[in-house]
Amino acid sequence: MESLNQLSSSLNRLRASVNVSLSNYEPLALVAAPILTLLLARLLQSFFDVISENGLKATILGFFMSCVKLVPGVKRYIDAEKQKVVDKMQTSGKSKRDDWISELPRTRLGAGVIEKMKDEKQKDVVWQGRCSGTVYIGGTEQEGHFPLINEACSMFAHTNPLHLDVFPSVVRFEAEVVAMTAALLGSKEKASGGQICGNMTSGGTESILLAVKSSRDYMRAKKGITKPEMIIPVSAHSAYDKAAQYFKIKLWRVPVNKQFQADARAIRRHINKNTIMIVGSAPGFPHGIIDPIEELGDLASSFGICLHVDLCLGGFVLPFARKLGYPVPPCDFSVQGVTSISVDVHKYGLAPKGTSIVLYRNHDIRKHQFVAVTEWSGGLYVSPTIAGSRPGGLIAGAWAAMMSLGVEGYLENTRAIMEASKRIQKGVQEIPELFIIGRPDMTIVAFGSDVVDIFEVNDIMSSKGWHLNALQRPNR
Repeated sequence: MESLNQLSSSLNRLRASVNVSLSNYEPLALVAAPILTLLLARLLQSFFDVISENGLKATILGFFMSCVKLVPGVKRYIDAEKQKVVDKMQTSGKSKRDDWISELPRTRLGAGVIEKMKDEKQKDVVWQGRCSGTVYIGGTEQEGHFPLINEACSMFAHTNPLHLDVFPSVVRFEAEVVAMTAALLGSKEKASGGQICGNMTSGGTESILLAVKSSRDYMRAKKGITKPEMIIPVSAHSAYDKAAQYFKIKLWRVPVNKQFQADARAIRRHINKNTIMIVGSAPGFPHGIIDPIEELGDLASSFGICLHVDLCLGGFVLPFARKLGYPVPPCDFSVQGVTSISVDVHKYGLAPKGTSIVLYRNHDIRKHQFVAVTEWSGGLYVSPTIAGSRPGGLIAGAWAAMMSLGVEGYLENTRAIMEASKRIQKGVQEIPELFIIGRPDMTIVAFGSDVVDIFEVNDIMSSKGWHLNALQRPNR
């Protein structure tokens, strides 16, 4: 009882002391202080959320640009410059579209439409041997490989693998294309685990999107990650940015090392409890350099996260280059830690445009790629890829390309393009004003200059019929 009285007395003294202290302030200040404190706390929380979302450098840069725009006249100038670009784009596009058809013709053209299409085709650029990263099949459309895949595509143009009971032929073609590609990328090796599986897609972007979506859902099921994050080197394809936006994944872009490879140590520093996957390329598009996939595999394995390898460019070259004796480091499912791979058949696989493959180490990961709808009034609907209906003709074209070439044909092609790549490198190095960026591992040769405007060089080459890929920042 005595202790309670002492406690009560202490509280009364404390209350009296606080009241005396607060009596020195205006009542309005006493009401406003906690409200302002709350607002300040919210502002600080928002600021730290932005830093967490975008990183410190991007946040500071964004804040600086916002401040610059407050200077009288600056925002008006920036908006005016933007409008000039928009006006130029709209004007140039409109002039080309003046005679474009905007509605159905009143009378049918019938077979005459083919002649009209031939006329339009004459306006296309002459691409044979003069376009980089556009058409991968050599020769002409009238001889060699082209007529073969065109015939295969037209033979199955009406088919759709969604209806597997009606078109078992293209269903088989797809399964065999996937299996043959998987065999090139380590599925027959013991280290792969023997469960490599996958699907055909419309291109490298869809393959990457599906791999990211599947990895996100797999890691949510495995580790309960609900705020997923993904770490990629700055050299990784922009498809990962698209995937991050589509699937609400926080994206960290990490600088490459001095050899223009993914920096495993820098990537490691960004891994946290929300990381679902890291990414490597073999090779990366900007530089043609293979990332250290084994190092990234060790990293992914130690943290129990996914590793996707972008083999869209290298999938149908690197396995054959290795057979020819080129020093190609392991970058497929033989590397522990690799959980998914994307590879384009429509590049060096010499298949028709619109054919790519996404592969997974096992069925447990791939099942998260599928979408199954059970409550639709039309009945059960299951779709393995982003598209529902898919063009069976393209699948047939890919199967025809791979079967017609075989190991022998791909080895022959790889030998020729690797040798051509080395000749191009040698030629560039003999021009004093130019330099090779990094040490290309495959068929991409990135070059720049500290003496001449390399973009002006590209423009001049384009005017002479040579269409190369001009990158904004290839040396970063």
